[in-house]
Amino acid sequence: MIKACYINGISSLSPQSTFEEENFDFQQIQTFEKPVLQVAFKGYKKLIKPAAMRRMSKSVKMGVFTAASALIDADVKAPTSILTGTGMGCKQDSDIFLENLLLQHEELLSPSKFVQSTHNTVGGQVALYLKIKAYNFTYVQGSASFESALLDAQLSILTEEKKHQILVGGIDEISENTIGLLQLDQQIKSETPLDNLKLLHYKSKGSIIGEGAHFFVISDEKKHNSYAQLLDVHLENSLATEEVILKTKAFLAENKLAIVDIDLIILGNNGDVDFDAYFQPLQQDFKEIPQVYYKHLVGECYTASAFGMQLGVKILKSQHLPEAYRLNAVQPQKTIKKVLLYNQFRGKNHSWILLEHV
Repeated sequence: MIKACYINGISSLSPQSTFEEENFDFQQIQTFEKPVLQVAFKGYKKLIKPAAMRRMSKSVKMGVFTAASALIDADVKAPTSILTGTGMGCKQDSDIFLENLLLQHEELLSPSKFVQSTHNTVGGQVALYLKIKAYNFTYVQGSASFESALLDAQLSILTEEKKHQILVGGIDEISENTIGLLQLDQQIKSETPLDNLKLLHYKSKGSIIGEGAHFFVISDEKKHNSYAQLLDVHLENSLATEEVILKTKAFLAENKLAIVDIDLIILGNNGDVDFDAYFQPLQQDFKEIPQVYYKHLVGECYTASAFGMQLGVKILKSQHLPEAYRLNAVQPQKTIKKVLLYNQFRGKNHSWILLEHV
């Protein structure tokens, strides 16, 4: 018998988080006029001691806080493994270390910034905070980083004959250098002021960028408060636009499903005129099904799909479709049981995640 994978705990920090409440609220939708969306959360001291917090970078604080919050939500004291996905790692500390490298001519460098600049810093700091010596792995594979961590968790549960309480997260942060480079590459929209709620109306290059941390506790055990079941995850590195719908149907067929079996589709549209065409075939073929999107509220980043998955999990749990996330006007005609997520980043790393109501 194939083991099932259940999502038993979640926690998120995103630009939609309030100053004191970490998990986004469907009813509290923030609007932005700038194309850079940053996390403004200030409530880290609820779980992290001030003395320890002073030595943490922004991404470490976000990661440790959301990881600990997810475990509390799942009522799990110690995870059996920690899997983290990040596209750029601790970008701010990496920039500081490299700047000091140049300014000091590679001499007398402080090792602390180097230690904090490595991509597996967040996973390591989470383990230190939890005092856990279990399997700990960080995936740094661009926009496939979170999905790679998710695949590791799924494969562990399906192939290992033991109890699992796996902490899986996606995290990325913004730095000033990142903003400058993305502007040069036309990955950030130049319109000012910019109405993020009308992001898809701008027929121009680029999107808005964001940051955040999102953690899940994934287990082989269903609990009374489980949010959803993770059915499958699939990745494709490179596809032509017309191949997306074919791969989507093949992915559903592998799970003995068809388009009519899906109750909600969550898409990663980000308003970039050069790449949103990848989503149009799905919008057309799934036109009779409710559609939502999310990057107009949290921005684009390498692990933005982790927010999309949490959105799907919350919709399955609450059976509520928030209006600000709606991509079409189709209303659910029944209980939302199966949710399909599709995302891609600049034409690469196409990912599908299939969730089910429990």
